[in-house]
Amino acid sequence: MFSFISSLFTKSKRHFQHQTRISTYGGSIHALAISNDGQALACGGNLTRILLCEGADRQAGTEGIKIWDIKSWKELTCSTHHHESRGTVSCTVWVTTRLGMAEILCYGTGLGYIVFLFRSHIDVRASLIVEPSANIQQMQFQETCARRLGSGFEITCMVWDSTSSEMTTRIAVGMRDKIVQVLVLNTNSQLQAVFSVRLDNTVPKSVAFADNGCVYVFGLYDGNFIKLRGDDSAVVKEHSCQSVIGHAAVNQKRGDEEPIRTFVTVALSVSVPKQVAFGAEGRMIIGGSDHGSVYAFERKSGKLFETLCHSNTGLVQTIATRALNGCCTVASASPALGRGKATINLWVYNYGTVKGPLTSEESWPMSRMVTFMFKILVHFGALAVIICFLITNYFDTVVTWSGGLAQHMTTMRVFTFSDKNFRGPKVLNEVPEAHQQVVKQSSILTLHELAGKLIEVIREANKDLDVGEDIHDMVRHEEISAEAKRVFFDAVKEKPVSGAWMRHDDLGKEVLYL
Repeated sequence: MFSFISSLFTKSKRHFQHQTRISTYGGSIHALAISNDGQALACGGNLTRILLCEGADRQAGTEGIKIWDIKSWKELTCSTHHHESRGTVSCTVWVTTRLGMAEILCYGTGLGYIVFLFRSHIDVRASLIVEPSANIQQMQFQETCARRLGSGFEITCMVWDSTSSEMTTRIAVGMRDKIVQVLVLNTNSQLQAVFSVRLDNTVPKSVAFADNGCVYVFGLYDGNFIKLRGDDSAVVKEHSCQSVIGHAAVNQKRGDEEPIRTFVTVALSVSVPKQVAFGAEGRMIIGGSDHGSVYAFERKSGKLFETLCHSNTGLVQTIATRALNGCCTVASASPALGRGKATINLWVYNYGTVKGPLTSEESWPMSRMVTFMFKILVHFGALAVIICFLITNYFDTVVTWSGGLAQHMTTMRVFTFSDKNFRGPKVLNEVPEAHQQVVKQSSILTLHELAGKLIEVIREANKDLDVGEDIHDMVRHEEISAEAKRVFFDAVKEKPVSGAWMRHDDLGKEVLYL
């Protein structure tokens, strides 16, 4: 009972607001990343573009990495070399150094290449007609470092260490041939290897850095979770999840290394990997699906926070999040079908004003609920008192009025008129007078008709007499006329009718006037 009453004071709310929808070139998107400052969105995969060559048919070319400015949603300039020969972009991550340098975009490919793009701002006033005082800048990305790792197998995952020293940036990379490497990017944009280890039976699907410099590795097929020491790659801990791991994300603010909770979505229809990520500073879990939805769960309670509609159906495999200044940004991507275009959706949720754990519903506090219930009871009590007072003091009046109304309704007469110009309300308001007028008019019309019939009979008798009949016929006609007049006069005398009266003429004879 209490839960039902509580639900009456609970309302659902759409927390995430949809910002934009981007359609890229054909192909699939395997990697999404939002910059650490929230200004740029990068995506990569087997994106293709259509080239029109002179004297040839259409040809498809690899597009490589694509970057957008989140504020203006304009595609930014990205200068890369030989991207068509490096394979499909398989993963990407943004790197921020402690020296305050511009952010670096790092991505891996299906042929084992790791590429670094430095971001810089260029002044575009030279190419535009603007005011001299205007300060117009545009971001562009320039390739500064590229290397092929190991035997050239696919780079399946990568992550950067946000706790790196001021002079170097550590990056962990997992590859399809079961190799995990830790690299360092120095200030001269050169890569240096820290360690490289081949795992026994685990193909790394996700990697992450711990606070103490250790490396977490999540296996794709065997479902193993392995913790490696950050300096010599020694195995510190190993745990089996007893299932295939499609993707993994690590919240570095939590120290738990054991399974805590399972977040349940609808039944799977396609068993393919789907990415997951933490959102809202670790207070939320974001994941894709195989039916067009993006799920947002509350981390502590495990309840579904909100379901985002990426598309009506289809896979949503690629997810990226960024929490900055109390604002959680979620990006999702789906592969293109046939010759269609790959789609990216972006949502924003402002959780900065929410204190404590996030909840999918906005509930009233207990004190407010009690106050509101008390007010409702007071109003219902006052209404009951008023009804009782009216019944006690005015019951007889109400009964008398109701009886009079019922009697009046039973004595009402209904008249049917065929006149098209009949106006109901006016006639109903004058029912008694109308009834009397109808009776009078009916009597007069009857007398007129009877008089007309008698006159016709008399005329026929006179006509026949004029033709030349014998004396017997003349007498018979006179008798008929006299009898008709007598009957008519007697009817008028016995039942006086309005509009007809009897008078004597100058000769003393009775004359009927109509």
